[in-house]
Amino acid sequence: MKIKPKKNDPLYVCFLWHMHQPLYKNPENSDYLMPWVRLHAVKDYFDMLNEVLKYPDVKVTFNLVPSLVEQIKDYTEGRAEDEFLRVSRKEATTLTEDEKIFILKNFFSLDRENMIDPYPRYRWLYEKRGARVSLEELKEKIKNFNVNDFRDLQVWFNLAWSGNYLKEKENIKNLIGKGRNFSESDKRILFEEHENLMKKILPSYKKAYLNGEIEISTSPYYHPILPLLYDINSARESLPNVELPEQSFHYPEDAIYQIESAIRCFKSEFGREPAGMWPSEGSISEDILKIVAEKGFKWVATDETVLKNSFVKSGFIKSEEKMKFEKKFLSYRFGNENGVEIFFRDLLLSDMIGFTYSTYEGERAAEDLISRLLLIRKNLPEDEKNYVVPIILDGENAWERYRENGKEFFEALYSGLSENPFLKCVTFSEYLEIKDYNNTLPKVMAGSWIYGNFSTWIGQKEKNRAWELLSITRKKFEEIAMEVEKEGRDGEIDLKKAYRHILIGEGSDWFWWYGEDHNTEYDVEFDELFRKHLIASFRYMGVEPPDEFFDPIVEKRGIYEIQPPHELITPVLDGYITDYFEWLPAGFFTNKYTYTTMQRIHNIFTGFYFGFDRENLYIRVDVPKEILNDRKYPFVMVVSFRKPGNIQFKLIKDNKFKKTLFYKEILGANGEIVEKKEFSSFGVEKIVEVGIPFSEIGIRENQNIEFAISLYIGENLAERMPESGYVAQKISIDEFEKYYWVV
Repeated sequence: MKIKPKKNDPLYVCFLWHMHQPLYKNPENSDYLMPWVRLHAVKDYFDMLNEVLKYPDVKVTFNLVPSLVEQIKDYTEGRAEDEFLRVSRKEATTLTEDEKIFILKNFFSLDRENMIDPYPRYRWLYEKRGARVSLEELKEKIKNFNVNDFRDLQVWFNLAWSGNYLKEKENIKNLIGKGRNFSESDKRILFEEHENLMKKILPSYKKAYLNGEIEISTSPYYHPILPLLYDINSARESLPNVELPEQSFHYPEDAIYQIESAIRCFKSEFGREPAGMWPSEGSISEDILKIVAEKGFKWVATDETVLKNSFVKSGFIKSEEKMKFEKKFLSYRFGNENGVEIFFRDLLLSDMIGFTYSTYEGERAAEDLISRLLLIRKNLPEDEKNYVVPIILDGENAWERYRENGKEFFEALYSGLSENPFLKCVTFSEYLEIKDYNNTLPKVMAGSWIYGNFSTWIGQKEKNRAWELLSITRKKFEEIAMEVEKEGRDGEIDLKKAYRHILIGEGSDWFWWYGEDHNTEYDVEFDELFRKHLIASFRYMGVEPPDEFFDPIVEKRGIYEIQPPHELITPVLDGYITDYFEWLPAGFFTNKYTYTTMQRIHNIFTGFYFGFDRENLYIRVDVPKEILNDRKYPFVMVVSFRKPGNIQFKLIKDNKFKKTLFYKEILGANGEIVEKKEFSSFGVEKIVEVGIPFSEIGIRENQNIEFAISLYIGENLAERMPESGYVAQKISIDEFEKYYWVV
């Protein structure tokens, strides 16, 4: 594609890599409950900085949350110890039975494809343990592991978390090369390398920041949703019917303190006051923006959905109208000339990096991103405005799904951007010095980067219960503080520490993990840790907490959500929803409970519809048109069956060659295709619909059909539903029994 110069060249690109982990410190003993700060430190924090510094023409912004900085310093200054580290360091011959169970349970907590499978010994140990193992099974399985196995596991779990910078060091190379039968001395060498690298992280960021090589921004200290602290009713701005907790929460002073604490931490660590802020989860409101401006911040960032909602609130467009394409590629000032500038993240590009490009080859992913940026530039008007594309996402959690921790992707991306004269990567503050236009946003709709509202943190039963306990604690604190002010300070009361635990409890992460939209194998631990902070607050107030604080908030729930079909269906397979009732009685599978520390917004593939009549199984998948119509990468859907396991149905939509095929494949013993048979029972237009005859898979009435769906963009797997196992449905036509489960 020939690229022409334009009056407003170049197109500016602002990357913000957000670095954050919840506060894992146990208030009862100061041990760290989880190891993820330490492990991301040796895998991501230094590597992300080191990679970008190789390309002087690429300037990016790193957002370092103060509570993360605090935790890194706890480790580097000898104040932190986590159970994973303690058990890893312990001499293997002295491990107790409980410690061995702990190792087998937890030391495969990382991405299998990229962090276990490349290492034969680690993969062998994983397969020896098994993928999903109950506690009772673990008690038996530890008998099958000898001392060398456990010592190798102690090393490999921590070695696999080592980033690319460490893997270039001679000591780490030697350990990887050795592969097995590690010694206690090998373990000491590994942890010395980890400790030395952790000590370099914050000084290296400070040096690069003060040298103008990067920008560093901040977030409120303990990462709270500021608008909800200021006034919990702000949730109703973007979700008028959201169910709020019974206990109200309205503490503007807490929002201010979280911001002021962040400024103090930043100045102490990096020598200057911050110019920019990524409000936790991109959460803003008009009240918060006024405070942020008063505290001296020059810019904040949120999501493009908030911009659309704010355009509606400001009367620029109607709710059913679309914004003009170019509007989201500008920054906007809220308030007067001393107001704060707001950037709005490009939703699609940010989420492509976070969720989709990990399925591509690194160079292809970088090429695709750059081509999309150039396409944006091509479609922008030539009005001499300095347009900007903000790309904002988690800077630590995505890379374990990339090969070699994203090394190939970053090298291709940063070098490609350096060499392209039509694109220029700058920091957010640099862009504000360059821009030569003034846009104001008179009104701002309260919202976040997830759906433009706060539903991820409030409105569900568990989330609301957490807010209620937090509110009870906060009100008790006010009551005790007033008593102390009137009657004098009691020696058993430490209001400063009590308040700190409330501030920690205000963090967004607790509410993220509560409820039905996110799930992790550590749900119970997160729940306990949240309540422990509130309990600690009560005790520092000199008050015993109510009994309800000792009751778990988390309820047991399944990994997936499946709604069974409730009537027979026979849809018209034309690629359209032919009428409203066509798929209404169908079943629906959603993978929304799949564990992730991140959340995709553009919902590429999150579920599918399914149903049947006497002859066929019917499946419908809703696919974004930009993927379905992509000329570069074909869209592929594979329906595989557990029984018989040698049959799958494949649909391929190839726009380059303008053809769509749907056929049955019979597989040989080694997975090779031994027979193909084409079918015409499909429709691909606005939606994807297929019909699969029961006769072709040998299923009869009153038998169970067990199937899974894999979706590919080109050759890259984008989603498997369910993530593991199969959806099972009993084909009971006359009685229409609703049997459904995941097997």
